[in-house]
Amino acid sequence: MDNKLRIWFFPGILLLIIAMIGLDNLNVLNRQDSLLRTYANSLLKGHIGSGYGSAKWPDDPWEKLEPGDIMLGGWPNCAYGRYSHAGLYLGDGKVLESYVDCGVCIQSVNHYSQYTELCLLRVKAGSDLKAKIVRQVEKYEGQLFYPLAFKAGQRYWNCTKIIWKLYADQGIDLDSRQDLWISPESFLDAPSVSIIYRRGTE
Repeated sequence: MDNKLRIWFFPGILLLIIAMIGLDNLNVLNRQDSLLRTYANSLLKGHIGSGYGSAKWPDDPWEKLEPGDIMLGGWPNCAYGRYSHAGLYLGDGKVLESYVDCGVCIQSVNHYSQYTELCLLRVKAGSDLKAKIVRQVEKYEGQLFYPLAFKAGQRYWNCTKIIWKLYADQGIDLDSRQDLWISPESFLDAPSVSIIYRRGTE
């Protein structure tokens, strides 16, 4: 298999599987803001995966963060929107995240400095509710990661589903698009969220 075909093989198969799963949900998939539609359009432009790049910024806005805030990071050419990653700030410089190699885990906030796109969000909820959410985090640590973890089910998680689930369990639905799964941009558009910091391309 030549290199060009190899590059397109996995995303093409993945897109086919997603399309087959989505046949029962055409009302969601036909919307302009559907993650599947965004992903398909990105593939046609040659944008695959989470994008690429790195950045060094003169300032890091971590002092603005409070426990329960949501962090979005991204690079140019991401296949599913401006932001490719999300984390839940826990306090003390720690973030709840989810990756292929470690599943649901807690990392340092500092690696968000590398993203060319950065957005910090605050959920409009009381500090007691956010403290309760932060306390719930430990029961998810070590859970399995899957990039396209659908909202339904408790077996697989990704960086956005875990945050959505923690807030949904407290009565706050952060899925502004009501899609089959959650993208980082779903948080950005949620009415119960406000932007406290943003940098990158406008």
